[in-house]
This record gives sequence, structure tokens and C-alpha cells, in this order.
Amino acid sequence: MNEITIDNKTLENIKLFESYAKTRVYECLENEEMILFVVGERKLAEIFKRNPDIISALKEKINKRILLAEYSSDLLTFVKNLFFKYEIREIEIYWKENQTTIYLTIAPENIGRAIGKDSRNIKLMKDAVSRYFHIKSIIIRQK
Repeated sequence: MNEITIDNKTLENIKLFESYAKTRVYECLENEEMILFVVGERKLAEIFKRNPDIISALKEKINKRILLAEYSSDLLTFVKNLFFKYEIREIEIYWKENQTTIYLTIAPENIGRAIGKDSRNIKLMKDAVSRYFHIKSIIIRQK
């Protein structure tokens, strides 16, 4: 695993999220368009029950798209959780020579958003998965 450095801006975002969600953040990753908060298993329902407007409140404060996902120690479940809003149609995981590649088929109308401008969103998702699992790549394909 790579060493992870957290800057002051990320710490501020974590504190802000935790104050709204009343739960601990596992990961906070961001790019120019979006910020991803990863929370514990089975925590999202609890968060939305306490604060149904958390996404819009955070978006207003941070001024970026907000994505929430639950952590899972199971690779397949974690990938499903990260890409849930993009309507996954199929996930295939290939292991070859200690390299893991994940192929995702998602709803055609969501492919652009999942990949993001200059592949920023897919890179962010790969970074999130790579913090817990040794993977080579995540590839979105059309069918």
C-alpha cells in the first residue's frame, strides 16, 4: 500500500462531512469536479435517516458534486458501492499474474459521467479501490 498524505483542505472536508453525517469517514478523495466520501459498511441509510439533505448541504458548502459510498472488505461489493449511481449492468474481475483488472458495463447514458472529464472520475474511483485492494485498472466498456 502507498503512503497517504492528507492536506488541510481534505481534513476540513472530513470534519465538515462528519459534522453533518455524525459518522466517521474512511476515505475522502477529490478531483476538480467531485468529492468522494467513503463511510463504514451499512452506514448510508443511517446517515440519510439523520440528515436527508446531506448531499445538497455538502454540495453548497464544498461547491463540488458529492458522492457517498460504503466501504466493503469484498472487492466486488466495494466496486458496486462506488459505481452504484451509474447503474451497473455487469462487473467482471480478472486476476492474471498478480494483476487485478475490473471491467464495468454501466448504463450507456451514464458512461460520460462515470468516466468524467479527462477521465478524472474513473481515476478517483480507481484511487479509492486501490487504497484497499491491489488492482491494476478499472475499465468501463460499452455493450
